[in-house]
Amino acid sequence: MALALHALAVLAVVLVAARPARRMATLLRQPPVIGEIALGLLVVPVLTTTADPSLANTVLSAEVTDHLHTVGLAGLALYLTGVGHSARQRRSEVPLSSYGWLLAGSLLPGLFAGMLVSGWVVWRDAPAERGTAPTAALVLLLAAVFAVTAVPVLARILTDRGIADTTEGRLSLLVAVSIDTLTWLILTAALAAATSGGGRLVRAVAVIAAGAVVALVLRRLLGRKAVGRLCARWPFPAAIVLCAIAIAAAMATEQVGLTAIFGAVLVGIAVPQDGKQGPRSRTVRTVQRCGLLFVPVFFVTAGLQLATDRPAGFSWATLALVLTFATAAKVGGGYVGARAARLPTGTALRFGVLMNTRGLTEIAVLQAGLSAGIFSSGLFVSLALMAAVTTAATGPLLSVVDRRYPTTYGSATRPEHGTVTSTATGVPPRPASEELSHDEA
Repeated sequence: MALALHALAVLAVVLVAARPARRMATLLRQPPVIGEIALGLLVVPVLTTTADPSLANTVLSAEVTDHLHTVGLAGLALYLTGVGHSARQRRSEVPLSSYGWLLAGSLLPGLFAGMLVSGWVVWRDAPAERGTAPTAALVLLLAAVFAVTAVPVLARILTDRGIADTTEGRLSLLVAVSIDTLTWLILTAALAAATSGGGRLVRAVAVIAAGAVVALVLRRLLGRKAVGRLCARWPFPAAIVLCAIAIAAAMATEQVGLTAIFGAVLVGIAVPQDGKQGPRSRTVRTVQRCGLLFVPVFFVTAGLQLATDRPAGFSWATLALVLTFATAAKVGGGYVGARAARLPTGTALRFGVLMNTRGLTEIAVLQAGLSAGIFSSGLFVSLALMAAVTTAATGPLLSVVDRRYPTTYGSATRPEHGTVTSTATGVPPRPASEELSHDEA
């Protein structure tokens, strides 16, 4: 009972403190989610330096942070259920064949960059960077590190900037979810190579295949007219049931070694779209709003975990190399892929910048690699800094692109009938078909 009250008290403090942290990030022209992560990073050092060093361990004991992580993960699952439901490609955006160009441009250069950096690490053979695992494990892991795009942070940035329902917003989320699924397969292969556990990779592939089948079956069931009538008549119980399904799916995929993102987004995709005011869509929006209340807990606790991990050893040369390769692979590769898909220059640039958001998904991959001995603490520091810098650069780079290639989205909404309405810019609505025909003028 005492532990539960303790965890509830810390949860309340986190939710209250996250608000000014988001505000401070906005004042610094950063996405609000950066403020939440920074809050988690600063809590432990502040408690340690301004009070008794043991206070941090008392207030934020392992049991308490575990409870907070569970609450944050549940909030993330609910939020991403809404993201998965709304992030589908529209027929007016790109044909299915062009989606392959977007995926290839966002994935393949990152994989190649990771392989090049692994060659650098092997050549240097520095004890602070090189782990004890076989070289194959290092190559696979760094390929995953440079290819990944963080769906949770990306989704929050899109929501905070009001561009989640724009072309670049929907496409970047669709591609990011695909890349994250592939990335976790590559990570599983890397861990299998490090531990000689090939069964782990087979299990991961089986889970992904089974999840896709379950999502298709669930979509057929939820598409029945009776389900729509139930959602319309009892919206609150319907939202509770969907919450339970989303959390269970997220927890299940995390328990088997994949990311919780996969399970949550699959649930969102499984819910059929029935128009902006349809009963199913309203139910999903209710679930997403509930999740949004607790998503800050996920980011703050992730920052707490980083603050308590203090790896030693660092190389400025390695940091410069990974920053250069990471940015070039994602921004450049994403842009080239988007242009190959015949997206306008401004949209292609925004897409590339959004794909460069690595955030907490990358940190999770890095921690798995460090724990498995694939690399050492020095390389962990360089890669973690790269993840932080590329994520923090997303907001400013988007602003630069917006100034060079102005858009009308502002805090845009895109109604179902194909018009764009902007409350932030005051620009009159424009047919959606014109957006993709607009190139640099």
